[in-house]
Amino acid sequence: MTQSTQDHAPDRERMRRALRLGNRVYQDVDHEMGAWLDIDRDSRVLDAGCGVGGMATVLASRAGALVAIDLDPEHVRETGERIEEAGLSGTASTRVDDITALDDPDGSFDLVWCSRVIHHLPDMLDGVRELARVAKPGGTVAIREGGLGFRVLPDEIGVGGRWFEDRLAAAGVGRFSPPRNAENGRTPYPFGWSQLLIDAGLTDVRGKTFTFDSLSPLTDDEQAWIEFHWRRWLTHDESRAALSDEDAEVIETLLDPDSPHYMFARSDLHLRSATTVYTGIKP
Repeated sequence: MTQSTQDHAPDRERMRRALRLGNRVYQDVDHEMGAWLDIDRDSRVLDAGCGVGGMATVLASRAGALVAIDLDPEHVRETGERIEEAGLSGTASTRVDDITALDDPDGSFDLVWCSRVIHHLPDMLDGVRELARVAKPGGTVAIREGGLGFRVLPDEIGVGGRWFEDRLAAAGVGRFSPPRNAENGRTPYPFGWSQLLIDAGLTDVRGKTFTFDSLSPLTDDEQAWIEFHWRRWLTHDESRAALSDEDAEVIETLLDPDSPHYMFARSDLHLRSATTVYTGIKP
């Protein structure tokens, strides 16, 4: 393990924890998406950027064969464990691979699934073109991108002024992703996700948004999911710099079990979010 890898290991483990939490919280939504995608026991599927395997097991339970790949060996290892635990190792396999330069031949898959990876790529269009390359003619490329971030509080919470989560959303714009320009090695693409699929040569492009709702009392996983993301505002340097001191204090107060404003003692929480899947057909 290199020094650089050691330096980033805690961040990667925190990310894996977030992925695990997200998979558990949104597992019903993942199954809805799996049912909506056009796959069956005759389908060969690629999960390109499988993370810790939440969607891989959903897809493998419906497909005839699944290949799950990720650039992170730990993600691949954990996905393999989840596939085995689900009793799906007979039809699913895993490997380390780069979605910008896949090892698969042209036209290998009936469905190529890619969840929340494309926006990280230096050149998003080239990335989708590579996904399209390994899809069969008549096959589908599906990307999960966009949607709406989660909200949980009412507008009026009795501390820190109204519309607290609106202020968080405004502060969060651009904090995780540098601008797309040549100076930072990212190719500009000033268009939407549907246009991206069209420009990659796909046809019959569609989009569907899947919603999630949960009212108080929230589950332990839902509470942990919210707390993970909100504490990151306080512990991540760029996030904290984007936040006002007043709103940082509000987060501390809301997450303090001894505070009269402790959010998880409220009976009016409503965790809701929306995630969008865009699909296109390879001619």
